[in-house]
Amino acid sequence: MNSTELGARVKEDAVTRQVGAQRGSQTDAAVAELRSRIIDLTLLPGSRIDEPLLLEQFRLGRTPAREALNRLAAEGFVIIQPGRGGTFVRPLDLDEIGDILGARQLAESILSQRCRLDDESLADDLSAIHAEYALQVRDRNYLLITEINERFHMRLHRTVGNSFFYDFAESTHRHNRRLNVYLYKLESNVAAQHLWEFENDLQEHDAIVHAVAARDRDLLQSLLNEHADGTQRRLVQLLRQRTLEDGTAPAFVDLGS
Repeated sequence: MNSTELGARVKEDAVTRQVGAQRGSQTDAAVAELRSRIIDLTLLPGSRIDEPLLLEQFRLGRTPAREALNRLAAEGFVIIQPGRGGTFVRPLDLDEIGDILGARQLAESILSQRCRLDDESLADDLSAIHAEYALQVRDRNYLLITEINERFHMRLHRTVGNSFFYDFAESTHRHNRRLNVYLYKLESNVAAQHLWEFENDLQEHDAIVHAVAARDRDLLQSLLNEHADGTQRRLVQLLRQRTLEDGTAPAFVDLGS
């Protein structure tokens, strides 16, 4: 290969890398946007995601569009069903909710036993995240509330130092975000309860920060378990209230299938 051919090959490789990077960033943006719209229930459980939606909204080619859907499927947010002719948002029925609650309780139970309380920056990091959380609670931005809540808990999980457990906990908390948005939307119909639940969350996070600062594992274990159990308590209370009022389950998820 002479110098001219070498130069052409180098230029071609550079263009290929640039195109690949652009496609990758497009796919990353599409995945992040779709994930957010699934979490905040803009894309309802069970709804179909058409490839044309990705092509038109994100101006993706067919390959990065498929890559985005495949990544969301790997994360468990969508289900690709060729037999039904499309891709669908993962359902949020009673079985799904039960699985999320069980996984969350398991993750927090293990965390309370394995969290490294000798992490010198842990308490300060949690305190800073908690301050951000309080601001978003005040503004009632559900998507950001759940995002920052995930960061708060994952900062604790990071101290465990086990990549397999971290991946499990991250996936669990991501799916728990959608469940939390669901709860917030239901609770917003009862203003006093909505306010009390957010205030309670703030108090529980604050107590967790203080337990970490004091390196009190017994207290931390009690707080994390109570915090995880709170989601189930809230869900049961809301479903019971709704059923007593009109005999139906909440409308925007199919709780019967």
